[in-house]
Parts: sequence; C-alpha cells; structure tokens
Amino acid sequence: MLLLTFFLIQSNIIWISPVDGNIPFPKDMNIHVLFPPIIQTHESIPLGHLRPLGWQRRADGPILEDSLNIEPARFYHLFVQGNRSVVIRGIVSALDVLWTDSYLSKRYGHLNVTVAKRKQRLVDTLTMMPFKTFLEQYRQDDLYMNTIIPDEMKFEASLPSLITCGIFSKRLLEPILWISAGDTASLLYAHAQNTLHCVLDGRKDFIIYDTSNKYPHELDLVKQSNGDLFSRIDVDLVNTYKHKYLHSLPWYWTTLYDGDCLFIPAYKFFQVRAHGRTIALSIDMAPPDIRNDFIGLDCERNPPIYISLDKGQFQWRYEHGVRHLTKRIITSDDARTYLLLLLGANDQLHKDIFQNFYIQATHELASKDLGLPTANHIWKQLNNDTTNEDYMTRNQITSLPSNVLQLLGDVLQKSARIHEYEKSEL
Repeated sequence: MLLLTFFLIQSNIIWISPVDGNIPFPKDMNIHVLFPPIIQTHESIPLGHLRPLGWQRRADGPILEDSLNIEPARFYHLFVQGNRSVVIRGIVSALDVLWTDSYLSKRYGHLNVTVAKRKQRLVDTLTMMPFKTFLEQYRQDDLYMNTIIPDEMKFEASLPSLITCGIFSKRLLEPILWISAGDTASLLYAHAQNTLHCVLDGRKDFIIYDTSNKYPHELDLVKQSNGDLFSRIDVDLVNTYKHKYLHSLPWYWTTLYDGDCLFIPAYKFFQVRAHGRTIALSIDMAPPDIRNDFIGLDCERNPPIYISLDKGQFQWRYEHGVRHLTKRIITSDDARTYLLLLLGANDQLHKDIFQNFYIQATHELASKDLGLPTANHIWKQLNNDTTNEDYMTRNQITSLPSNVLQLLGDVLQKSARIHEYEKSEL
C-alpha cells in the first residue's frame, strides 16, 4: 500500500476531469460467480492455459476459519507467529450508514482520493481525483479506488478489537479503503506487511499460494521500493507453457462477504478478484519480531467485537489529499520506533526501505524546503558502520543515541506539521 503514494510522489499526478456527455458501456455487476472454478482438462493444451489464475490446478482446500471471539494471544501465536492465513467472519460491522454512491458523493465528494487501473504495473496508471468524479466513472471505466481512508469517513467504519491491544496496537500502519465495480482482478502479490483485509459491502474471492520460498523465481517477481513483491503473470490469461510451476503449487481459497476479514501474513502470495460493487478496508500492520511472546496487559477480557475506526492509532493519515505521519510531536523514541517498524520481523533494515519511508514522509516538505536533508544524508548520520553501509541491524537501531535519532525526528515532525506553518517558517 505504501507503494501507491510513493509512485504518486515520483511522477506527475494525473488529475481526471469529470466525464463528458458520452455514456460508456456499463460493467457487469453480477456477483453470482462460481469459485473455486471447476477444472476442465483438454488433451491438446496444458491445464488452465489462457484461463484466469486458479484454473491451473484444483484448490487444495478452503483457508482455515476461526471463531469470531478469537483472543488476541491465540491470533498472535497461531497465525502471526505461525505465518498462516485465517478467515474470521462477522468481525467488522455492516456499515452504519448505507454507503450508496449518492450518499458518498454528497457527503465526501469533495475529498481527493487515489485511484488506479486494475493492474498497477506502470506509474501512469495511478491518478488522483475528487471522490465525486471517481463515483461518476468507476461503474463504466477501468478504475478502482485504493486510498488511505480520510479522517472524515473513519467514524462510519469499524476496526476489529482483536488488533487494538497488545503488540498489535503499536504496529497499525494505515487503513486502505477499496471501492470497485465489475469483475476486478488484482495482480499476484505479496506485501511486506501483515494485512487484515475486510469486506464492508459486496464480495471478494481470494487465492492464497502455499510456498515456503519467500522469493520464488518461478513467479517472475518484481520487488518494489517498499519491499512488496508482485508477479508479472497475467492473472486473466495465464500462459502455462511459460508458468508450468503453477501446476504443482498448492493454493487455498476463500470468499469474503459483508463483515468478513482475511488475515494475510507478510510475504504470503495472494490474488483477489472482486465482483459487482465492492467496498473493502485493509489494515496494514508492521510484522513483529515473532521470536517475542505476546504481551497484552491492556487487552480486555470481553471486549466489543469491533470499535470505530477513528479510535485506531495509525502511523499514517490522509490529509490535504496526500499521506502524512499521524504524530505531530516526534521525539527521538518515536524516530526509533519508526525504524523498528520498518525493520518488521527482519534483523536488517536496508537502506532502500528507509529511503522509501523518508521520501514518503517528507515529500511535501521537500518541495518547499530546498535545504531539507536528503534520505541519504540522514541515513549516513544514523548508520556510522562503514562496513555495512547498505543496512542497519536491529542491535544498531536499539543502540542509536538520542541526539542522532532526534535529527530524523525533527525532520519528520516538521514534515508532519507542514500545514501548521506559515510559508516563511519553512
């Protein structure tokens, strides 16, 4: 998810004007689709050739489901530490207010949102437009919305209490709102973050691949600047002569409806297809160091199943149409926390991951303050080990002196509070 904003930073944002008088052909809004598919064999061609992803091998079974009342400690031990996907049904509420297109347009149409083509392979497929314009176009045009949900909308959505205490509460990165229409397919993807993907309205079908290799070269992968991976495989027309590996790669499935959530661990390869009009919310969470046990002294014994999304303490928020850090006062301890969140479950924080974070956090300030330290300058201040210039270890980060960390904290704070300053102060 972080990648989308990064692309927008690096390219010229394309602003889309309202639709003209021509009426495009409407999308197929059918939600009654058979999944998983019934596999049909042909003697003359390999199984699933030029068919969608999932036709190349029978599913090995449904993704495991767990109780609505699952406790945070159980969730952590079985699925976060265990690196396993799980479905939890009914763990978020139906929308308190029916989010029809007319309601969303009238109440939130003035907000700017991030919009993408179905397959975000290229920079120029990402656009920014008024929410109202998107709602006028998405039922006909090849668009879907994926944006950090604006603060103004958060009180109408819910957040599972499961991830609001203990080790989870401090690792919430961002809540991404997805809206699509018609048969909308994602790429085959693996995120660098843990994700809890929840359907608020509509239907989504998921494929989860079972691969022990974090970087299976057979999937023709591209690594992105934030650590995410995506495959070049065409998920609508799979070439099985080229991708024979899919015939032997086990996969599991689930279908989510209103109120259902799917937990997807970091670097677990998945593909999703939405049908009809679908609204979903995905919560990105920094992976913890799974060698540590779960500590949940603040976890209630019988909490509500969900709370209002605006109660969540997320690292990122959407403001003035772009991503900003949520905190307004950033101390040296906060700066250390950001580095450890970037580290996730790894033991090394690589320079490119830090640079991606720094550019995102400071992009608006950098356009106005020409004297702003570069990501490379700050990295050199943090990492004084000349033998390992491309990464810092967990021990290095935990041992960094406060005065060095505050250099980073001061820049991040100034960027986060950019709209509070007068131009003369920048």
